Amino acid sequence: MGTKERRRREAAERRRCILAAAREVFWQRGYAGATMPQIAARAELAPGTLYLYFPGKDALYVELLLEGYDLLIRRLHAAAEQEGEPAGQAAALIDAFFGFAREHPEYFDIIFFVLQREAGRWEGSFPAEQVERLATKEAACKQAAAAVLERAGFAPSDRRAHLVDAVWGMLAGVVYSFRNHDAFDDIASEAKTLLLAAVFASA
Repeated sequence: MGTKERRRREAAERRRCILAAAREVFWQRGYAGATMPQIAARAELAPGTLYLYFPGKDALYVELLLEGYDLLIRRLHAAAEQEGEPAGQAAALIDAFFGFAREHPEYFDIIFFVLQREAGRWEGSFPAEQVERLATKEAACKQAAAAVLERAGFAPSDRRAHLVDAVWGMLAGVVYSFRNHDAFDDIASEAKTLLLAAVFASA
C-alpha cells in the first residue's frame, strides 16, 4: 500500500470515528448541549484536529442526519418493493420503521427528536443548502409509503402525502412514548394493526 492510499484510509477511519463520537454526544446531550470539544474528547482527538474534518457541530449533525436517513431509506424502500399486496407492503413498511427505531436508537433520536424538543424543526437551524439536502432525504423516505398507497388506489396525490405525514408522525409518537416500555414490541404490533385497519378501510 502506497503512502497516499494509507493516508486516505487513515483519514476515512478518523472521519468514521468522529461521526461515531458525535452520534453518541448528540444522543446523550442533545444538539444545544453538545460542543465540539466534547466530541473531540469522545473521539480522542485534539479539538483542532476535529475542525480539520468538520467546520462546526452543525456540519457534524447534518452529516449524521444524512447517514441516518440513508439507513432508513434503504429499509423502507426494500419493504415497499416486496412481492405481494399493498397492505402487506404497508405492514412491512411499519415493521421497517419500528425496526430502525429499535436497532438504531441514536440515529432515530437525531432524526426525529433532538432538535424538535429543543428548538423546533431543523429547518430553522441550518443553511438553506443543508435544509434542501435533508428535505430530499425525508421525501425519499416518505415516497416509499406514498408508492404503496398509490398501488392501493389512494388518489389524488395530495391525499396520499397528507396520509403519509400523519402516519409518519403517529409511528414516531409510538416510539417516543413507549420505546423504553417492556411491552414495546406488543404495543408496536397493536399500533400497526390499528393503523393498517384504519388506512386500508378508507382505501
